[in-house]
Parts: sequence; C-alpha cells; structure tokens
Amino acid sequence: MFKNTAHPLWASCFALAAFLPAAIVVPLSGCSSTDVGGDRTTISTSGSVTGSGGTNGSGGTSGSTSATSGTGTGSGGATGSTTGGQGGATTSSGAGGSGGSTGRGGASGAAGSGGSAGPRDAGADAAGCAAGAEPLMTGTARVDAYDCLLIDLAAKYAHPDPMMIKAQVQQESSFNVLATSADSPCGIMAGWTDAESKSFGLVQVTPACGEAKSALLPNGHPNLTTDMTSPLWASSVFNPNLNLSEGYNTITTMLRSLQTRYAGCTGAQYVLMSAGAFNSGTGAVLGCNMFNARAETYVTAVLTHYHAFAQSAGWPDPY
Repeated sequence: MFKNTAHPLWASCFALAAFLPAAIVVPLSGCSSTDVGGDRTTISTSGSVTGSGGTNGSGGTSGSTSATSGTGTGSGGATGSTTGGQGGATTSSGAGGSGGSTGRGGASGAAGSGGSAGPRDAGADAAGCAAGAEPLMTGTARVDAYDCLLIDLAAKYAHPDPMMIKAQVQQESSFNVLATSADSPCGIMAGWTDAESKSFGLVQVTPACGEAKSALLPNGHPNLTTDMTSPLWASSVFNPNLNLSEGYNTITTMLRSLQTRYAGCTGAQYVLMSAGAFNSGTGAVLGCNMFNARAETYVTAVLTHYHAFAQSAGWPDPY
C-alpha cells in the first residue's frame, strides 16, 4: 500500500532517538590461600655385634628432630650377643606453610545509566483499563475517548505501543470520527467514485489502497454509512471499532514486513518505521529509522503528538 499524498495536518519537529547504554560491572575477586605442610619420615636402624656373655648394649641416642628423619645407631655390648640400639625417634612434622595473603577486592564498577523503557504488558494495560485506570489518559476528553479500545487492539494485534497509534490518530484525523481526506491517495479505484477512493475515519484507512476489507459492501464498494443509528453502522468504514482495528491490522502487517526486511533494528525503531510506512508505503522506509523525506516529515509530526501525550499521561517515552 502506498499513500502518495501528504496529510494536511503534518507538522515539523525533531525526532528523538533512544539509546540503551550498558551497565559496567566489575566483579570482586580474592586470592585463595593454600597451607603447605612438611613431610613426615620415620627411619629405624638396628645394630648387630657378636660377643660372649656381655651385657646389653646401651640404646642408641635419639635421632634429632627436624624436617628430615632422625637417625640413631646403638653401640655394641662388650661381650655376648646384644640387640642393637633403638633407632632415632620419629621426627616432628615440618612447620605448616603460611596462608596466602588475602586477595584485594576489585574496584567497584561505575553505576550504569538507566536504559529505555521495556515493552508494555498489553494484558496488564487492558485489565487496568477495564478496571477504570486508563494508562493512555492525557486529561483531554476528545483524545482520550478511545483509549481502552486502542489498548485492547494493541493486545489483539501484538502492537508494542498503543500510544503511538493514538498519536497517529491525532495526526490523521484529530480524533474526528467522520474525517474524510481531501485526496484519493491511491487514485480512483476502477468502478468506484472519487468519493469512495478517499481515506476515512479516525486513522484514515483507505479501502482503495486495499485496506479495510471488512468495510466493503456485498457489491464490493466501501460502506460509507455515517448514520450511527443505521444497521449498516456496524460495518461502516467510519465506525471507530472497525476503523481502528483495520488501522492496527495494516500497521502491524507492515511492522512484521519491515522486521523481515531490516533485521537488527530496535523495537522502538520498528514502531516508527511502521508509522512511516502506514503513511507513505513500506518503500518509503530505507533502513533502521531511515525514511524518504515524506515519511520522515510524517514520523516527525507524529512524534510531536506522542511526546505531548506521553508526558501528560506519564507514559514511558522511548523515542
């Protein structure tokens, strides 16, 4: 889908980029100590002398105590057979090795700067909205009227940021349910009138560009019913439920396509890229947060609304 005419509500401002600085962590480490004990060795020797009727020989002197084994030899008796002197006493163990000195702790790592907000929990947002807490609420009734619907549809279509769709609605229609574009972005569809080939509703879906197929009548023409009491209102392209659902469907389909085409972009970048593609076609997206001039102008204008809405609602702003 390619919408080839600029929306009249565009504004200019500067887009912000999100950075995710990494925390620096320096682990603390200590040296280990090891006790080294001396070896213990015991050696005995026996003396042997031949004599007749002599007295027992005196025992040998005790071996010296040291880290090595002691040695002792008994002196022989004067006469007679004697038993040699007792060997040296078992030596004492060597002194234990001293413990290793305590290791020095590593220097503390510098505190990391805060990262950008993570993805929203769509289920929690939906539950909160159902309970009366509206996380998208800015305090302006006109722009807050469809908050719970936007949150529910974000969960249904797995879009990561319903506030971005809210900002796109502001850019596309200024929350006018019956808004109709002045141009026919994809030209006049064969067999349709110029009036049937325009963009419609809150998010300006364009059946002539292949969007909002659920808003087509049995004859293949778009249902342009504006009477909210009519039985046809349920399938009208202007009905907020249908209109926003079809808008989400188109935007998330483009988001998935861009994820495949440009791998490695951040989540926030894909959201902005899908916004630019919704306005100007996927061909207007040239890379991660890279657009042709028209798409860039649109994304910049949408971000102006986003920043204001996020600040008023206390919503995380990763852009």
